[in-house]
Amino acid sequence: AFLHPTNQTMANLFRSSGGSSRCCTLMFFAFIIASISAFTPPSSSLSTRSQHFQLSAVPSPERMFDYSSKPPTFNKQTSLWEPSTETEEPPYGAFGSFLRGGPTPFLVRVLKPSEYDQAVFKYMAQTSCSRAEAQGNMDSFFNNAADWAYQKSEEARGRPKVDYTQLKPKDAILVITWALFVTPLLGRCGYLIAATGNWGITVDDILNF
Repeated sequence: AFLHPTNQTMANLFRSSGGSSRCCTLMFFAFIIASISAFTPPSSSLSTRSQHFQLSAVPSPERMFDYSSKPPTFNKQTSLWEPSTETEEPPYGAFGSFLRGGPTPFLVRVLKPSEYDQAVFKYMAQTSCSRAEAQGNMDSFFNNAADWAYQKSEEARGRPKVDYTQLKPKDAILVITWALFVTPLLGRCGYLIAATGNWGITVDDILNF
């Protein structure tokens, strides 16, 4: 029977050795792309405009919640921000930063804890906010400084403020999925392609550790 050229090509693909496996591979990569797109900010215009936003132009941010404790102070002798006697302990650890802001703030807290604390203390001093609010803002800043700066500029114009202290379950699930599943699988695919020298890998190849 005569087949349309497109149908003939598809038939040959599935009749060829490993055709079904390659089809599964394509479906697998489609799943990866869908997972990656889930991490895209909901407003593309926000991301585009914020790329050109300079941090130096950010107006002085304002705190979101009332806070009456004494803020950190700057020590001119050491050139460091120091917590006051009323400064509370960190409300959450590095894993909390990971769930809120992704891998970047997590790595900053683990590899450069002093730099992270200095950013938090400085933000507390500038805004007279709580440590929890400062950490939430710095997690967002380390994750995407441009978008954070753009959001602050919009808040200065009267737009609604974003509560960065809030842990959103959806964002936490996406971060965990990316860290435990998507990233290792992408690494495995990259390793196989580099080792074999071709793109003809199958799902069986990926899962055969």
